[in-house]
Amino acid sequence: MQKSIIVFLLLSSLVFTLSNFTQESNRDVVIFAINETPKLPEIPFTYSDTEIPDHLKSPEPDQDIGYGASVTLSNNLIIDDDIATLGRVLFYDVKLSALENISCGTCHKQELSFADDTTFSQGLQVPTKRNSMALNDLFWSNRDHFLWDMKETNLNEMIRLPLKDENEIGADLDHVIIKLESTSYYPELFSKAYGVSSINEDKIVDALIHFISSMTTFESKFDKQVVKEFVDFTEIEITGLELFSENCTVCHSQGTHDPFNQNINLNNTSPMFFFPEIFNNGLAPDPDDKGAGEQDPFFSGLFKIPTLRNVDFTAPYMHDGRFGTLEEVIEHYSTGVKSNKWTSEKNFVPDGGFQFSDYEKESLVAFLQTLKDENLTTHRMWSDPFDPLLGNNYVPFDRLVVMPNPMSDHAIIEFENDSHTLTMINILSISGQLIKQDKTADNRYLLDNNKFVSGTYIVEVIQGDKKSIQKVVVR
Repeated sequence: MQKSIIVFLLLSSLVFTLSNFTQESNRDVVIFAINETPKLPEIPFTYSDTEIPDHLKSPEPDQDIGYGASVTLSNNLIIDDDIATLGRVLFYDVKLSALENISCGTCHKQELSFADDTTFSQGLQVPTKRNSMALNDLFWSNRDHFLWDMKETNLNEMIRLPLKDENEIGADLDHVIIKLESTSYYPELFSKAYGVSSINEDKIVDALIHFISSMTTFESKFDKQVVKEFVDFTEIEITGLELFSENCTVCHSQGTHDPFNQNINLNNTSPMFFFPEIFNNGLAPDPDDKGAGEQDPFFSGLFKIPTLRNVDFTAPYMHDGRFGTLEEVIEHYSTGVKSNKWTSEKNFVPDGGFQFSDYEKESLVAFLQTLKDENLTTHRMWSDPFDPLLGNNYVPFDRLVVMPNPMSDHAIIEFENDSHTLTMINILSISGQLIKQDKTADNRYLLDNNKFVSGTYIVEVIQGDKKSIQKVVVR
């Protein structure tokens, strides 16, 4: 037994050494790489279909509720299917990280609209400084600034930061390129994307931009209803829309940061210089995190205004993840706003809050939930291509739903089963280890929270020649 332990420790030490050893000569770098192959469709998914709806570009006067303020794209990117496919593989590949144990998808999870469900994500060494922001609609909404502290104005540079940050992905991109070149699939993917198989940092970043830019939410109830004058909105959703229009759209204007909707030409000057008050979140000053004040003390306490599209999936909220639910966020803006230098100068966020009634608070939550697009959180085109369960030789269920997700006391797995066929339910860890197995002839299955520790799990449902998977988060 003692010998076995010694052998295991020696092997573990060897693997760790190989994964971290570098040598300064050109191509003599020894880097440990896992030879997994991504599972990709023969015909690429259509990422290039991304088109901003007309009502978000030039809203009619009776449709302009601020949330649909006119959009100005700063880079006019035309998404390419092959480049975005490459970006999808890179996004989920742990080979980009220093210790090959983390990817972009680790902190930006598809089922959470590419946010994280923890207050702070676990970095390579310590937790991250701020909550991981959702990536949906990053391409077009509120493009004046990126990151919570708004220190980047360029998407290209924004993506490089977490790649190179020592506590996030921590990549040495020269070493990453060597690893990618040694795989069986990256040379071909780069060739399809760029016409040549050579790999460099600019192509890696560009491919990630194409993939991330395809993460849009234009299939929401809001988008479908705005062109129909909200005829199918419920009474409480209409009330929430009206309240949002009257109180929230100065700051949450999506495609523009012009609170007066005058199409002011800022000449590439930060809107913070013209309208700093709109970046005020009504929280008490925090000496440990000054937000934009870390670049310029004058802007202390200001933080990026995130998109509210798919906000129902992206808890916890705020830069420090202090609020766990939308109800808590609305309560903050209703009664919890703290006086600071920005609330005292402008009343966009009034001292003490907006003082919403209970029904108004419920209405605002109901409206915000109309902004969600579940297609982004479930479609395979944005999923992890390295997932061992994501094979291509099965017929998927037309419908597989796990709700609520994240799980509360329990979750219900629902799928079509009108014929009461015996169906296998497998629950696996995120690494593919079988945790629980059961069978049912029903069209639903109850999953108890008390059977699992916190984390992300895979629900696999098999019924004859049908098989589908879904991720479920346990808090």
